[in-house]
Amino acid sequence: MLSLQTDHQISIFDGLKVQDLWAASKQLGFPSALWRLPHTNEINLLISVREGIRKCQPELEKLSPGFIISKFLWEDEQEVLFLEGDIILTFAEGGLLDNVRNNLGEEHSEVKRLVQLTEDLALESVSPSRNELYETPNADSIDPKTRFKRTVELAVAAIRQNQFKKVVLSRTRELSYSDDFQPVKAFQKLAKAYPHAFVSLVNLPEQKEQWLGASPELLTRQNSGGAFTTMSLAGTQSSHDKSGHLIPKYDIRWGEKEIEEHALVSRYIVECFKKIRLREYIETGPRTVLAGNLYHLRTDFEVDTNALNFPELGSVMLKLLHPTSAVCGVPKIPSMKFIAEIESYDRSFYSGFLGPAQIGGNTSLFVNLRTVRFKDGLATLFAGAGITEDSVPEKEWEETELKCETLLQVIAATF
Repeated sequence: MLSLQTDHQISIFDGLKVQDLWAASKQLGFPSALWRLPHTNEINLLISVREGIRKCQPELEKLSPGFIISKFLWEDEQEVLFLEGDIILTFAEGGLLDNVRNNLGEEHSEVKRLVQLTEDLALESVSPSRNELYETPNADSIDPKTRFKRTVELAVAAIRQNQFKKVVLSRTRELSYSDDFQPVKAFQKLAKAYPHAFVSLVNLPEQKEQWLGASPELLTRQNSGGAFTTMSLAGTQSSHDKSGHLIPKYDIRWGEKEIEEHALVSRYIVECFKKIRLREYIETGPRTVLAGNLYHLRTDFEVDTNALNFPELGSVMLKLLHPTSAVCGVPKIPSMKFIAEIESYDRSFYSGFLGPAQIGGNTSLFVNLRTVRFKDGLATLFAGAGITEDSVPEKEWEETELKCETLLQVIAATF
């Protein structure tokens, strides 16, 4: 049974800090997820104690409370990774809130072990840490910029040969980090810096890696009231001028390339609705939105699933939408084939999807963008750019650099 503490009941988690709980759960090998939804101040911590990470079909309406994370290469019949919500804690600036969800009960041996280790870690004298990242030497004979610009040229040539209309190409950037680097502190700074983004930190013990990100792009949301939402987010330009000043939103001008790139993503969503004969939706946009140091074009789509008696719409649309043309291309199949042949690296969870499922009856899955993987002393940043017939290789490189800087300007700072 789910134990839910309310009305200011005393919990064994009272007084414990997020960073100490995270460190304890990581040390004990418990999969865990930390997240902050857009436009909220609450930080949620989920710890999966009993089964580790399990694989399941993302039938969202049937899931127990938990956290989903999926790789980019995911097809609609494949399983995703699911972190069971054995323990879910919600924190605000004042500390732990009253809605503590503990599936196991406070007398469970693993819960007691987690709390004890958390308390021990909190008592340890820890010298001030410096969250710093260091550039690593490039061992490749071809520098990353030259390689990426060449892939853009190949993509533009393929588009002009009518192989596809748009493709999203990505690249990585690797930096080293020290043993005392604290991802939770980086998470907290990201959450403060980017209030409009979905900020998350996921620990995957089996893969021996952690993923930190601040994604501006919602893939699917379905709340307890039956409202389904998705969005198209495409078209990018810097939010600051050459002097470093923020450009007012009303001064932003969009070129034909960015407008067409955004329209392709929006049309893709409408085509998904048509496949299931869904016509009753509200479309709002496009409008200019700020995400970190970038402006994007965004259009929102909303459906009342209760009015349509369609509670499984979130699951159906997830399978139709992913990977969206905002991270893959149009048409999907030839774009994916081109990406597999040209990128020469595994995207892993970058441009996949992740987020909380069925917590309080709400599910919110986001595209895993503006993300960095911490593994074996290397912080790997991922960034992509939508390539159309009008793309200029130098400008596409600059776009990926801007997206990397969205994270780096926050997490590489000294605490």
